[in-house]
Amino acid sequence: MNEPSLVTSERAMPGAQSAESTIVANAVAPEDYGARLAWERERAGLGVTDVAAILRLHPNQVRAIEQEDLTRLPELAYVRGFIRSYARALNIDPAPILSDLNAKLATAPLAGEGTPTNYALSRGGERERTSGLIVAFAVIGLIVLGVLGLQVTQRDAPAPATTAAVPVAPSSSAATQAAPIPGEAPTVPQTEVAAPATSTVEPFPPADTQAAVGTVAGAVAPVLMLRFDGASWVEVTDATGKILLSQLSAVGGEHALDGALPLNVVIGDANKATVEVRGEALNLVPVTKNNVARFTVR
Repeated sequence: MNEPSLVTSERAMPGAQSAESTIVANAVAPEDYGARLAWERERAGLGVTDVAAILRLHPNQVRAIEQEDLTRLPELAYVRGFIRSYARALNIDPAPILSDLNAKLATAPLAGEGTPTNYALSRGGERERTSGLIVAFAVIGLIVLGVLGLQVTQRDAPAPATTAAVPVAPSSSAATQAAPIPGEAPTVPQTEVAAPATSTVEPFPPADTQAAVGTVAGAVAPVLMLRFDGASWVEVTDATGKILLSQLSAVGGEHALDGALPLNVVIGDANKATVEVRGEALNLVPVTKNNVARFTVR
């Protein structure tokens, strides 16, 4: 099925020459798979951005295919799928193009690899794992500090002061004998003994102690969080042109990304993606065209 051809600004201006390459009239088709695809694209009157929109790829990935620069592309299985879709979009047979790709891979495997199926992958996954480990260690460290602080506070808290009841010695009056009165019988001397008095000192109330509870600072949200509920191609590059993420994300995929701002993001199937920027949800509708979302995080 023929894909609709799109007219880009590369051909909109009269007399302007494409930055990629120009059509050579009556030229023989090149044998190299990248040059052949570029040659057929120009014959069809399409620009790099047109093909990128049709295939739902980033323009840099289309250029990498035409320049046969596999280090800028994902795994070989995806590359074969890209080239097959590219050829079909141009209404040409993909078999000879894939044969040239396989022949070059068989004769020039990547250095240090046993097979030519491993290519330079995006470092976004590695960066994501590293960020997760740093946050986890920071949280664990804060928890440990909080527990140690609680133990020190409890150990140094003063014990409640208590005072036992102190009995008071009883007081007594000495026995006195009344002087005899003339004409009266002598009285028997009487001894008055005061009842022992006791006073109880109530113990002081225990001193109030307040336990110090360590608090753990919440993890800072990443600059960009991507979640996918379906298979979708995604690529994220930072301000230096470094590719932080470039892969076909599977169902349930999550990617937390930080890098030198601004971040340029391309999502091949916007309906399958949910995006958060610094913890806040981003509406993809204004930045989506033909179900391909393109936006910049500053």
